[in-house]
Amino acid sequence: MLKYAIRLARLLPREARMVYAILGCRPGKVEKRVLLTATKIATQRAVQMLERVEERGETFRGYYEGVPVSVVPTGIGCPATAVVVEALQMARVRAIVRSDFAGALRRNIRLGDLLVADKAYTGDGTTKHYVKEGFVEGDRSITQLLSKCASERNIRFHVGHVWTTDALFRETKELLEEAIGLECIGIDMETSALFTVGGIHGIKCGSIMSVSDNPIAGKHLFNSITKKEVFEGLDLAVSVGLEALSRISI
Repeated sequence: MLKYAIRLARLLPREARMVYAILGCRPGKVEKRVLLTATKIATQRAVQMLERVEERGETFRGYYEGVPVSVVPTGIGCPATAVVVEALQMARVRAIVRSDFAGALRRNIRLGDLLVADKAYTGDGTTKHYVKEGFVEGDRSITQLLSKCASERNIRFHVGHVWTTDALFRETKELLEEAIGLECIGIDMETSALFTVGGIHGIKCGSIMSVSDNPIAGKHLFNSITKKEVFEGLDLAVSVGLEALSRISI
């Protein structure tokens, strides 16, 4: 079986081989609408919300409200996210929404609230290979649709900038103060790569996340991540992300 797969891959065009190497499937097996996840729990939650699910390599495809959608995990961090988004553009994906966890940087934001990122600050190392350090913007139509979907369901959510970092264990006081000084309301590890790489390739990209911690309010990640409201928020972030994808015009 492995030898057959290798022979088949060699017959594919270059871009298709790249997609196969990264995602484990041919481009045609990835839907035009993609929900991007970083953690295993977010991937599992998303797949459970789809109907008629098929596993294709590292991806999952199914239907949400009758609309075909793929769930594609990246793993944690910008380097892996950038690689996956590059593969998705080779697969001719048209819209991507990231749904997973983020930290909050405002005292009034509760655990389990949703953050809709309109812009992300490139505090990571990967995006510096694409753009100068600064803010990168998501697709406004998706940001607005994510907000609309959450509002229609009376979900607590906040729209604003996020700071993207590479170092989970180095969210220092100085870094948090700098992020707050730039009016960021949250901090994550993937959104800047999504907005940067997706934007360069003309993919509509958005990001909606469940608040897993709030260091400003003394609610630190590894004390908060197991709380019920965090996972309830994750389910909401995933379902709103899928709903927006099912409604977006591509």
